[in-house]
Amino acid sequence: QGLLKGHEEEAYRALKNNADGVPPTDSAPVGREANKEYLADGFAPYVKDRPHAKPGDSDYDHGASATLEYALSDAMLGQMAEELGHDADAKRYTERAQNYRKIFDSSTGFFRARDASGAFTGPADPAQSEGFHEGTSWQYQWLVPQDLPGMVGLIGGTDLANQRLDSFFAYDQLVKDPAKTAREVWVNGPYDYYNADKYNPQNEPDLIAPYTYLSTGQPWKTTDVVHAALTLFTDTPTGMTGNDDLGTMSAWNVLSSIGIFPVQPGTDTWGLSTPVFERVDLTLDRKYYPKGKLTVRAEGTSDTARYIQSARTDRTALDRTYLTTGDLRGLRNLSFTVGEQPSAWGTGADAAPPALR
Repeated sequence: QGLLKGHEEEAYRALKNNADGVPPTDSAPVGREANKEYLADGFAPYVKDRPHAKPGDSDYDHGASATLEYALSDAMLGQMAEELGHDADAKRYTERAQNYRKIFDSSTGFFRARDASGAFTGPADPAQSEGFHEGTSWQYQWLVPQDLPGMVGLIGGTDLANQRLDSFFAYDQLVKDPAKTAREVWVNGPYDYYNADKYNPQNEPDLIAPYTYLSTGQPWKTTDVVHAALTLFTDTPTGMTGNDDLGTMSAWNVLSSIGIFPVQPGTDTWGLSTPVFERVDLTLDRKYYPKGKLTVRAEGTSDTARYIQSARTDRTALDRTYLTTGDLRGLRNLSFTVGEQPSAWGTGADAAPPALR
């Protein structure tokens, strides 16, 4: 499909080889360095001060976050395997996608690194956690887009998850002064990743975190957080939040400004929030999008009138907080009605992006 058309099986074989093995020692790529332990035990161990076998980062330095990333990658590979008819592989990878549970410490209610013996290790305080790459357990806790309902269940349910999200985003401060909260509460310095219990809008681990509210019944808060984070992007020499990393942060800015963002990497699920523009006209490649154009409208959108009251795709009411790529391929118009107060839009039982099974 798409750019892989005609090469699907070739790409799948390469991805499967990476997911099920470790590159040889004489090969430059690190790959899934901790895969031997991950496949045997369900988690990548955190081995502090372990000598690096190859230049660059080592997954053993970041066993907890590596486990979450391996599990997320397994979920996406399971989807690809299913689409290609590799049913046994699909089942195996989908089961491995649940390995995020292996590093959940029920005594703290957060993810936590485990050492080679399987014991939880490092400080119990999630803001001081070890074994997470460029972040803390607080900042990695939502990196389970393949199964947010399961993650919410581990935390203790939707109410507790929303309380934790509100704390993470400093939501009470945010609604009073979005720009100040973004610059003085969230941002501690361009490369200050550790010892924090707040959202970091400057780095990849938290790219999809604001969209978690779409799955906890409070989608208007996604817009509050996204619009606050967008204030960090300006047309000045310091107007790029963090390191752009090959256009990653710029892409977050563009897509979040339009109100359509990929919330399950590797799948076709796009989360919705209020656009910051009244109208956006997108010219699309007809090879993949037969309509050739997509217009996104949000008449009257502003700093105060930022809450979705209703949404429509062409002439059909949309109550979900997401669209699929298939939906977008068939659309010509996506329209939002906005207002100054949160509404019940997107709060129905089937409104949230589905878990991958």
